Amino acid sequence: MALEQRSLVDLAVAEIQRLIYIGKYKPGDKLVEEQLGEELGISRPPLREALRELAQRGIVEQLPRRGSRVVSLSAQEVAEIYSLRGVLERFAVTTSFPMPNSKSIEEMRNALNDMTKAALDNDHGGIVKSNRDFHVALVSMANHSLLLKTYIGLMDKMQLCMSDNLRQETTVSGDYEIGVMRHKALLDAIEGGGLAQILEALESHGERQIFGG
Repeated sequence: MALEQRSLVDLAVAEIQRLIYIGKYKPGDKLVEEQLGEELGISRPPLREALRELAQRGIVEQLPRRGSRVVSLSAQEVAEIYSLRGVLERFAVTTSFPMPNSKSIEEMRNALNDMTKAALDNDHGGIVKSNRDFHVALVSMANHSLLLKTYIGLMDKMQLCMSDNLRQETTVSGDYEIGVMRHKALLDAIEGGGLAQILEALESHGERQIFGG
């Protein structure tokens, strides 16, 4: 694939994900290629490749002769996503303790700053993105490439159900700020606590209550 078209595919993947996470396209919604191509300003070949990539990530479902639609997750799938996320994060923390990866911690600080701003702005999309960035940085502390790849794939799906739950609830800025405080408590434990304290902060993180799920 030519470099220019590859770049268009990457941009389309990112933009379609963003539109899904901010609620422009909801679970079960059909993604009409002509409409989406006009909205993104790209031709069908890179758009179709982007939809194929999103299907591989489990965000979009491609239906034979019926195009594509945003995936709808069952209650069982949501439960499995969150339970596996907890296992992977605990593994990342115990593997990386005593937290030598300063780059990852700096990325968590940056994500927390972004989350704080998004909470003040009542920015749904910003909350979803900064939450992802924070947790991906947390797992990256382990310097375990296969773990990180697995976790990122899981986060793509988790963002889908998290974003859907936020849209269904009457979430307000104050609720977002509670989520920010819980992420800050987790980061504080990572920066200055013992392993038991970090695992306790991770266990009581409460993201499912604040951010949906």
